[in-house]
Amino acid sequence: MQDKNEKVKSFKAYKKRKKNKNKRGIFKKKTGILVVILIAAIGIGNLCIYQVSSSLKYDIYYLEKDLKEKQNKLQTLEVEKRVNQNSKTLEEDATEKLNMIYPTEYQKKYISVDD
Repeated sequence: MQDKNEKVKSFKAYKKRKKNKNKRGIFKKKTGILVVILIAAIGIGNLCIYQVSSSLKYDIYYLEKDLKEKQNKLQTLEVEKRVNQNSKTLEEDATEKLNMIYPTEYQKKYISVDD
C-alpha cells in the first residue's frame, strides 16, 4: 500500500490511484442511469397497460350494444310467439270444448242492407 503523503512518480500511477478512490462516483453514475432506465420502463409499461385496457373497454362497449340489440329482438319474438299461441289456443278451445266449427258455404246466410 502506498502512503497518502507519498508523491506520485508518474501520471499513470496517479490516475490508477485516483480511479481506486473514485469508485463511489462510478456507482453513482451507474445507479443514475439505472434509475432513468427503470423510470422509462415503468412509463412504457403503463402505456402498454393503458392501451390494452382501452381496447378491452372498446370491445366490451360493442359487445354490450350487440347484446341489447339481441335482447330486444328476443323480446319481439317472444311477443309474436305469445300472440300466435293465444290465437291457436283460442281456436282449439272453441273447436274442442264448445264444438264450434266453421260453417260451410250452404250454411252461410247473407243479409243485404239497403242504404
